[in-house]
Amino acid sequence: MEQAMAIVDYAKPCMDAEKALKDAHNAVLENDFDGALAKTMDALVSVRLMQGALRYMKEQNEKTV
Repeated sequence: MEQAMAIVDYAKPCMDAEKALKDAHNAVLENDFDGALAKTMDALVSVRLMQGALRYMKEQNEKTV
């Protein structure tokens, strides 16, 4: 019997990280360094979520090969 692969969303955290980095850049341009630091932390969290999703997808793929 074929196993169903769980759907894991890696794209949303990726897009969230991109937006957070853009927002951080804009904050720097406005001399809002506290805001920029907060947005870079948001980006880091999103990247970690994406990394976890990709790791899970890789593990699932290795089980089916």
